[in-house]
Amino acid sequence: MRYVRLEWLAADVMAGLPSAAARAAVQNLLVEVAKHPDRWPTPGGEEAVDEFGTRCWVSYVAYHDGLEVRDIGWVG
Repeated sequence: MRYVRLEWLAADVMAGLPSAAARAAVQNLLVEVAKHPDRWPTPGGEEAVDEFGTRCWVSYVAYHDGLEVRDIGWVG
């Protein structure tokens, strides 16, 4: 089973995004990231990777059972 978990900082940023559309854009990016484990860093939580959307980005680490999102950015 794969999961996507928001670390506390990412959860705070997600809650503070300016609109439902901004939250949806980040969620869509997270869904896209979760679909492509071939682009994930080596599992273990030591290497963080950034993925970029049109107006947002996420920074995450991989584990064998899913992803932990460490930070979220919004430029809208």
